Amino acid sequence: MSFFQNLSKMVSRADKKADQLADSARDLAADAAKRAGEFAEDASREVNKLAAQAKREGTKVVKKATKTAKSVTKNVTRKATATAKTAQTRASKAAKTVATEAKVVSKTVKSSATKAAAGVKEAITGAPNSSWSVAQLRAAAKSRGISGFSTMSKPQLLKALR
Repeated sequence: MSFFQNLSKMVSRADKKADQLADSARDLAADAAKRAGEFAEDASREVNKLAAQAKREGTKVVKKATKTAKSVTKNVTRKATATAKTAQTRASKAAKTVATEAKVVSKTVKSSATKAAAGVKEAITGAPNSSWSVAQLRAAAKSRGISGFSTMSKPQLLKALR
């Protein structure tokens, strides 16, 4: 047998072996695809079961949360109403106290203002003397229409007012 014949036989055997390996690979691939499909179906069923269970549990949680929220809302409303009533009562008492104190302060201010007005009138209408402050002397000069009073010294103001 020649070299080429041997080579040809070897190539023929390699082709057969390659065909056998390709067939085996196709069979393995088909088997793997079949198993993957079965696995996917099993996984899908499990996921659907878990989803249904989660939905049931979620519904329970939502119902419980809703019930709790209603209860909390009731309590908060009740407490807020009580707090508002207390605040209103306190505000009313405070308003009465402030009104009473305002009346007292008003009387005191009126009395003080009357006394101050009498003192100012006396200071302006009486004869100015050195016991008067510069501010009092300037106020008297202004009321009498004396010009330049704002720049005058105390002795100048006394002289101008006499």
